[in-house]
Amino acid sequence: MYRTTIAVFTAITLSATAFAQAANPYNGTWAILMDGFERAAVQGTATLKDEGGTWSTTASARNDPCIGRDAPIAVQTASADELVFKVNRSQILAGCPDFTLRFKRVDDKTMKAQLTGGRAVTLTRN
Repeated sequence: MYRTTIAVFTAITLSATAFAQAANPYNGTWAILMDGFERAAVQGTATLKDEGGTWSTTASARNDPCIGRDAPIAVQTASADELVFKVNRSQILAGCPDFTLRFKRVDDKTMKAQLTGGRAVTLTRN
């Protein structure tokens, strides 16, 4: 039993260490463009660093208190053809909704995702 426990613990530790050492291929700063919003054009910057980062957007109409604040990002997947992360806006202001984006790689400098309702989100590497 003791040896089995040690073997399982070692395998989990090695797997977690290997994941932590793998660099996110999307590390860096990305310009955000969100299409299809009726009241305001939404744009901003996403900065990614390994498993985290920040999401910061601005809009021409400032009637949304959740816009214009830096929200933490939690990266869930960063593979060669896909980037998935959760924007944790509830951590910066109570009542702001969190959301998860699933980006597909278009080319070396462009990623695209869709929000519910069909609105497009584009990330362009700076």
